[in-house]
Amino acid sequence: MKNNQPINFWGIGAQKAGTSWLYYNLSKTPGFSIPPVKEFHYFDRNTKYLSPNFLSKSKVKDRIFSLSYLERAGRAIFSSIFRGNFQNVGFFLRWYFSNYNDEWYKSIFNRYSGTKGEITPSYSMLNKEDVSRMYALSPNAKLIFMLRNPVDRAWSHFRHIKKKIKGFTLDDVTEKEIIEFIEGEGQELRSNYLRTIENFSSVFPKEQILLGFYDAIIESPEQLLEEVIQFITTGKETNEGFKESLKGDDSPTKEIVNKSIELDCPPLVLNLLKEKYHDMILELANQYGGYFNKWYSETYGKPSGSGENKLFCTIHLK
Repeated sequence: MKNNQPINFWGIGAQKAGTSWLYYNLSKTPGFSIPPVKEFHYFDRNTKYLSPNFLSKSKVKDRIFSLSYLERAGRAIFSSIFRGNFQNVGFFLRWYFSNYNDEWYKSIFNRYSGTKGEITPSYSMLNKEDVSRMYALSPNAKLIFMLRNPVDRAWSHFRHIKKKIKGFTLDDVTEKEIIEFIEGEGQELRSNYLRTIENFSSVFPKEQILLGFYDAIIESPEQLLEEVIQFITTGKETNEGFKESLKGDDSPTKEIVNKSIELDCPPLVLNLLKEKYHDMILELANQYGGYFNKWYSETYGKPSGSGENKLFCTIHLK
């Protein structure tokens, strides 16, 4: 069934906080139409953002003569043909051989039916001007902001970057290099949850923004997914057969997606991260409680002193 809204939801972050899990599970949800590219990076395509800027060249004529670009396009298109997925063939033809602008972006989703959306964790870094661009394009869209203890998130981000290096160990890097990564601007913005919440809630109505928790993926994945679906679809009843498929040990919600390599955080780096994020975690714990309280008590070995202690998979902004 078609709907007239260009896009129904955006996943806006945070990186290494469960967005791949969310993409994987929503793409399997009946009634949802999720394009085959998880991270569009459309609104952060300006090179001022420290994120993949592969859409920064808006004109197709500026891309078409790159051999590596044509090779990537060819692989995506012929892989879709081989699988018999001709909707994806059409998607990749538009993805690689179009001029990038708002009309192009809307046209991508206009070809899909049902509940439509995309998930790009780097949108958490957007300034208010670019958040306003999102609002102008689809003012009724729901926003999902997945969160993880920023101490764990930062270290997971580092491990994720290094998993691309075969056989990488901590002997291959100095603590100084790790600290430089942690203190980098892109890393700072990705973990500044208060800034992200402020930038988006100053543009979108608060009732259109949902906070979800990485912790719930581990502890209550089916409930988390159900709450996200209910939020996006404004309470429409989830398909009972799909609900049933989420139960049991073989549920897709229990699958770990895009896992980082295992490395123990050096004590010096861990202490730096704890100090760095203390005030933000405490402020969130005092305002919302729940998993924010749990983060604080687990990270600092003492209760935050206020806030609701009950653990909710998702919470709405106040």
